[in-house]
Amino acid sequence: MFQSMHKPKFQLLPLTTAVTSVLVPSPQVMAQEGAMLEEVIVSARKRTESVQDIPASVQALSGEDIAQMGARGMEDFTRFMPSVNVLNYGNGSSSVIFRGATIDGGGYVAQATSSVYLDEISITSTGAQPTIRMVDIAQVEALAGPQGAIYGSDAQAGTLRIITQKPQMNEYSLTLDGYVRTGSDVDGSYDGSVVANIPLIDDTLALRVVGFTAEDGGFIDNVLGHTPDYVSTPDSPHDWSGMDWGELDNSEFVEDDVNHSKVDGWRGALRWDINDSWSATAQYLHQEVDNGAYGFMDPYVGDLKKVSFFDDYSTDELDLYGLTVEADLGFAQLVSATSYYERDTTWGQDITAYHHYWSGANWSCAGGLDPDVYYWYYSTPGGVALYNGAYCLAPTATGDYLSTIQEIGYQERFTQELRLSAQGETLDWLVGLYYEDAQNYWESDFADVTNGDFQQSVALDYYESMDEATYPNATHAWDSYSDTSWEQWAVFGEVIWHLTDKIDVTMGGRFFDRDTSNAYYVQRPNTRDDLDTYPNGAEVHETNDKEFAPKIAVSYRFNEDVMAYMLYTEGYRPGGTNRVRGQPFYPNNYEPDIMTNYEAGIRSTIFGGAGRLNLTAFYMDWEDYQLELVDPSNQQCPDGGPDSVAGVCGQPWQVSIGNAGDAHILGVNGEFDWALNQNWTFGMNAEWLEAENDSDLTDQDLAIYKGDNLPTVAELTGSAWLNYDRPVSFFNGSEVFARLQWSYRGDSSNIIDNTPRSANNPQLTNPSNNIGDLSFGLRADSWEVSAFVNNLTDERAIYTTGSGAFEYGAGSSIDGREHVQKNYVNRPREFGIRLIKRWGG
Repeated sequence: MFQSMHKPKFQLLPLTTAVTSVLVPSPQVMAQEGAMLEEVIVSARKRTESVQDIPASVQALSGEDIAQMGARGMEDFTRFMPSVNVLNYGNGSSSVIFRGATIDGGGYVAQATSSVYLDEISITSTGAQPTIRMVDIAQVEALAGPQGAIYGSDAQAGTLRIITQKPQMNEYSLTLDGYVRTGSDVDGSYDGSVVANIPLIDDTLALRVVGFTAEDGGFIDNVLGHTPDYVSTPDSPHDWSGMDWGELDNSEFVEDDVNHSKVDGWRGALRWDINDSWSATAQYLHQEVDNGAYGFMDPYVGDLKKVSFFDDYSTDELDLYGLTVEADLGFAQLVSATSYYERDTTWGQDITAYHHYWSGANWSCAGGLDPDVYYWYYSTPGGVALYNGAYCLAPTATGDYLSTIQEIGYQERFTQELRLSAQGETLDWLVGLYYEDAQNYWESDFADVTNGDFQQSVALDYYESMDEATYPNATHAWDSYSDTSWEQWAVFGEVIWHLTDKIDVTMGGRFFDRDTSNAYYVQRPNTRDDLDTYPNGAEVHETNDKEFAPKIAVSYRFNEDVMAYMLYTEGYRPGGTNRVRGQPFYPNNYEPDIMTNYEAGIRSTIFGGAGRLNLTAFYMDWEDYQLELVDPSNQQCPDGGPDSVAGVCGQPWQVSIGNAGDAHILGVNGEFDWALNQNWTFGMNAEWLEAENDSDLTDQDLAIYKGDNLPTVAELTGSAWLNYDRPVSFFNGSEVFARLQWSYRGDSSNIIDNTPRSANNPQLTNPSNNIGDLSFGLRADSWEVSAFVNNLTDERAIYTTGSGAFEYGAGSSIDGREHVQKNYVNRPREFGIRLIKRWGG
């Protein structure tokens, strides 16, 4: 439990007195007459309103903002949203984190703490989120803090909304947009799109179609190297001195710029204004992403270099269907939002160093054990007693090999939401019903031998000896299948009571009921030819969650320009069931974890409408957070032999999720925008966070202590930008424009576990980074031409460092490479030009 001293007590009068004294415009206001900021209108609370009127933390970027900053993916525009951190893995997928609410630093089993929406369609995924190409976007809204009352169980720490442009009635328009870019350390890239708005029936029916294609050139080189042959970490219990490793190389796979990415897709929306009261919009998105390797470099190999023993790849195919019906019923507005989401993924990656870690364990292929205690299997080719021969992929127990993992995945989700809302002089209200039916399935081929024949391996001999069977069709050591499905019902609502002309009271909440089931199955070795048929006999585990997420807010408007508020919200991440095999140590099911948010803020319009200054302070309690970790039951059993369950031990290796501990997140956020005059606008924002663990977790080899920072969370983030626009007399009334932008992110740790560098999976630091960009050009009503430089100083910004793979201690004496480390980095400096041509509109 958290001590009360940790919770800030917000006192309205001293705070507002201090701030409003700063905000009152003085006679020396520098903004010229007529220089005004545009009002920012959002729909974050399922109604249209000014962002300055919302008693919550909402930041919005317009489509024009996104175009000016040259954003292509989520990691590009969230640099300028300090509450949001996107970990980009460089293969069309990423993790979205609000206010530092993450424990695993890139886990792949636990549910996300933040939700992502495209219009009314949730695209939130377990593990990495799909990346939406930012073409013909109207607005992006970042809702920081728990959004459980309106957006449900996936919005524990925040919600990111990407809102597309909608069809326009009676308006023909066509826009072509293309640019190319390149750099000294990166392969060439291009991006092209076409947007057409077509009225079909006057005042009744309109169609908007978007098509896009892009290729992001690679910048990571796979260079010549050799397999690891020694353990470089002193704390490792492994001894590889008896292994015949280190002379195999990756010459077959050496190539420059291996992390290229190709994106193709199209989007369509059809709007039907049925009559003055009813309308319907149907939309569809299809997107295909075809990638090379993941976007990480190894600093022990060199800048923008790595050593891989496979042509890594990934594909991601996404289909989204949506139907939104809106009606004016007189007494209220009705919205029905129906959506269907389908995603197919494949990926393959080299795991030679990872697999050598386990193969070189003194209870696997290294042998040398006392057969009276550890004896399980005797390897005839190697003439040695082995505890577990499953990792010995060569023809002899100590032989060298190359290995990969390859996986396919399938996700689908159907949702239906109905909501009624109305606004009145005294009360504004909203009520809604929500239904969700979803499935997340994947199957993984682990330990594929890429330089030999699995039929000749010690691993196959081990399995056939243990099972007293033959597997003539087996091609690799391990197949696993996971099928998770859930069904959820929810009812939600919100009431805003205009108590006086200055005071509003908001009360709301959401009750949800969710059933989750998981079936997990492993075959060792693989023996089935049809990988699309789920195996019979997989044990199914089920769980049910029922939770209520409340919301309470009070706002006070000092005048038309200044509003202060206090907010209490809760967010839940749903519980679930683990992928269970054997008799694991941790429970089969885990419970929801709870995020409680205490927040206060001020929203102010200053300088007579030429500026905005918004300040927010918050404190979030995180109870029983879900931690992804290896179940300790896989340890060997020195007493009673390998079949013993005492303890528990001798069970299959598996990742589990448990409700491990508590944490808190304390933060302050500030945003400032200023139209200096008719030509210059300036903006900046920053967020300071204290995101710390509040529990000592030292069982089962964990080293997590009270006061430890949460992973991938920077203490300070910030950004600033300066825009210049000026009409010119040539080219028929065109204008010149320029933008200089900068972002900063402080350093962070890659994992929460305080594992030292002397161990195989250490806690490492993601260094702080500064990234600057410059663009300038000339535009008119129907065309635009510009040039740009991305990453002006050629900064190597590390999004995160690969964790949990036990590769760090794998050294190569031939290459002089002490460790294996995966730094996921941003793109190097690039120069480019952009052309836009418009017709109609």
